[in-house]
Amino acid sequence: MLFDQRYHLHVGYYANSKDIEAICLKVLNEDIWCMFLDNDYKLPLPGSDYPSLESFGLLIGIFNFTTKEMSYDAGAKLFNDFL
Repeated sequence: MLFDQRYHLHVGYYANSKDIEAICLKVLNEDIWCMFLDNDYKLPLPGSDYPSLESFGLLIGIFNFTTKEMSYDAGAKLFNDFL
């Protein structure tokens, strides 16, 4: 999977004394974003296994957008919904 170097977004969850962050990367030439969670958090994650991509972490979501850019609010909502 190739990512567009021009588009990425850091999102976070900062409630309940937590500080957890994920990164969203746009797939090259597609209106698709992938969300990755760093393996170091060692969180009990909902669902089953998540693939791990070296240098990115666990792939926890793939999202279609009709625009090239994802807003922070949209990304943070997706991340909060996941957690």
